[in-house]
Amino acid sequence: MNQKVSATRRIWIPKSNGDKRPLGIPTMHDRATQALAKLALEPEWEAKFEPNSYGFRPGRSAHDAIEAIFLNIKQCKTRIGNTMLNPIILGRVIN
Repeated sequence: MNQKVSATRRIWIPKSNGDKRPLGIPTMHDRATQALAKLALEPEWEAKFEPNSYGFRPGRSAHDAIEAIFLNIKQCKTRIGNTMLNPIILGRVIN
């Protein structure tokens, strides 16, 4: 893995306004090296992340984060009661 990275293939993709934007495509060897590094590093780093972290993690999505938020609000409502929590939530949403 102590190799120098090959040059990426550059292609230009047309945009709706007539301009073009660059897109770099790595070689197959470089892509395989990236995947190998990911397979080696991901388990160690995944173990260090907090369970309530959802950003760019395997098997987690924005939908999972939203679901966790709603579950937390639901649990808070049952513990505190709707009369105390509703003004707090409305104050946060309005402000």
